[in-house]
Amino acid sequence: MRAAILLLLASLSLIACDKPQQQVQEDPEVFVVTVEEQPYKPSRGFNGRIRSSTDVDIMAQITGELIAIHFKEGDNITAGSPLFDIDPAAYRAAAAKAKADLARTQANQANALKNYERGKKLIEDGFISASEFDTLEARHLESAAATQAAEAALESANVDLAYTSIKAPQDGRVGRSNPAIGDIVSPQYGALTSLVGQDGMDVVFQLPEKLLLSLRHNESDITVADINVSLELPDGSLYEETGKVDYFSNRVDPRTGTLETMAHMPNPNDFLRPGMFVKVILQLNHPLKGLMVPQAAVQVDQRGTYVLAVDENNMVVRKNLITGERRGENTLVNSGLDAGTRVIIRGVQQARPGQKVQASVYKPATEASEGENSDQ
Repeated sequence: MRAAILLLLASLSLIACDKPQQQVQEDPEVFVVTVEEQPYKPSRGFNGRIRSSTDVDIMAQITGELIAIHFKEGDNITAGSPLFDIDPAAYRAAAAKAKADLARTQANQANALKNYERGKKLIEDGFISASEFDTLEARHLESAAATQAAEAALESANVDLAYTSIKAPQDGRVGRSNPAIGDIVSPQYGALTSLVGQDGMDVVFQLPEKLLLSLRHNESDITVADINVSLELPDGSLYEETGKVDYFSNRVDPRTGTLETMAHMPNPNDFLRPGMFVKVILQLNHPLKGLMVPQAAVQVDQRGTYVLAVDENNMVVRKNLITGERRGENTLVNSGLDAGTRVIIRGVQQARPGQKVQASVYKPATEASEGENSDQ
């Protein structure tokens, strides 16, 4: 009997040893950052196209045979440099005839004036009638008018003669010559060539009307002078010069809901060329302050954008957000979050709203390695 009791006690002790001991579950550890307001410069990008602010089409003002081309296509030329010559023979002859016509009308005017002066004395003495004096006066006035017409004709002939030599109206780079020597050119011919000034270029882009309205309602103290214009070139590099917006269209395009906008860009090295497509970046030249949250902490579900935060009791709470633009690794928070809030950036998979956690301050790997190096 005693042996049976001992055997029973041994069996019970073995069963007790096999039963696992209950462990106290610890709160999950999460890593948090404290969100704060940070300075930033808002920026927006738009597709744009370069055009010259001084792009001139060179056209003939008269009709005639082209007898000379004085430039090499693509050359940089200065204002006043000769570009084309039109055969001046016919216009030189017209100017000479106009000059002769003027001399003849001036002689007739001088004779009519003498007769008119004599008539004034003769009518006083009663030697001519009033009608005869009226005739002398009319001839005097007609001759004066004829002289004025001849002077105008001579001036017009000289202008046409001057148009036979076509000169550059400004400094710039000349384009391809459309006509060849021997061609008959005229005002209807179209552009003989083009001349693009190099002292500055314009970039034209479309500004959404919604952006204009948001600027007006939310940032009414911002003016055009506060905005810098940068260009991203087709190869992804940034253009070294910055410009300023100097034109807004007076109407919104109803087809696109955009407003044509133009900014003037310096072009000291003649790098920008008309027709070039670029990305226009508008950025404030002085920073604003905004609440920033790490992008790694931002989550999205069917209810919207949110982050998980830890309150003063180390309880997890959900914060629904309205976010703005991304700034590097951070996202601008427009509403839904206050400065000083601790946001979970690591361990979000283990955290649930209403759950208690152990919150540790998150330190990036670079900072940790720097700290370790400094201790050595």
